Amino acid sequence: MHKHTYYVGIDLHRDFFVAVAQDETGTEVLKKRYENSIVSVEALVNEFKTPPMVVVEATRNWMWFIQALQKRGCTVQLAHPFRTKAIAFARIKTDSIDAKTLCDLLRAGLIPQAYIAPVETLDNREIGRARISLVHDQTMLKNRIHAIVIKENLKYAGTDMFGVKGKAWLTQQELTTGARDVITVYLEQLEKVQESISKVEELIKQRSSSIPEVKQLQTIPGFGTTTAFLLAAEVGDVKRFTTAKKFASYFGMVPRLSQSGNHAYYGRITKLGNPYVRWLLVQAAHRYYRMDKEAKRFVDRLSFRTGKKKAIVALARKMSVIVYSVLKENRSYEKRTKETLKVCPVIIPENQSLG
Repeated sequence: MHKHTYYVGIDLHRDFFVAVAQDETGTEVLKKRYENSIVSVEALVNEFKTPPMVVVEATRNWMWFIQALQKRGCTVQLAHPFRTKAIAFARIKTDSIDAKTLCDLLRAGLIPQAYIAPVETLDNREIGRARISLVHDQTMLKNRIHAIVIKENLKYAGTDMFGVKGKAWLTQQELTTGARDVITVYLEQLEKVQESISKVEELIKQRSSSIPEVKQLQTIPGFGTTTAFLLAAEVGDVKRFTTAKKFASYFGMVPRLSQSGNHAYYGRITKLGNPYVRWLLVQAAHRYYRMDKEAKRFVDRLSFRTGKKKAIVALARKMSVIVYSVLKENRSYEKRTKETLKVCPVIIPENQSLG
């Protein structure tokens, strides 16, 4: 088995990174600051006779850095930032100390690793997250217009104030000059955002045709092409999750647990992990609630004790199990209904009287 001669810990920032390297004995052989560039990555790798083993903490800009290292033959580990802080907590914190701590943990085999998705999956995530961001922008603009309408003591009787009839109604209302001008600006921005959403959704449709997981997820009630594409991109390789509980926990869909002795206290969901998947599952749960009678009964029953918002989150937790099963078993969704209990009739001999 090949053993890496050098171990490198990287503290990566937006404009620069600090590298600390050790050999197999733990002797420090390099401590240097580099500017963020491909040339700097090349210079770092050339410091060693053989490509080193490198660890980088998962920050906002880790993708380009890890890809550059992998192209140059380095074995790279992505350190989970939350769990790394729990293992290597220090009162004195500097860039070089953080890099050295990562290097020590790497040499000892104690790095809590985060998932490094393939480049194609990262590209799909970028497109999907752009769509989510644009939808949030759309909601924000609509809310601002609603706020102005409420200030003017107006109320639209229809269902969609931003449809053709709704916009026509807005133009007919008597508003102050400032309110009218601001609404006009917001409507122009809203139209541009909606055009951008349409362009991103077209990209999603083009890419979805070549992803089998998207077709499988589309069979789940409440999952359209966009939702299925976003989930497939964010989940990545589902085989890294051994159970549905771990799958839900990874996306923060499990309750907090405080246990002492024989007592266990459960709280709200942890909300740790990928926030995009949580948002997608909750949105899908709202649609599933309207489409499925059993889901509606589940939410309505739970709403009496917890309120509807928490009940929808509980339904989203159930949907995470469905998503896991569909992807793990590589199949389409099949609704499982409870089988009625079949009671066998008593067999009475022909020659025996019932009287």
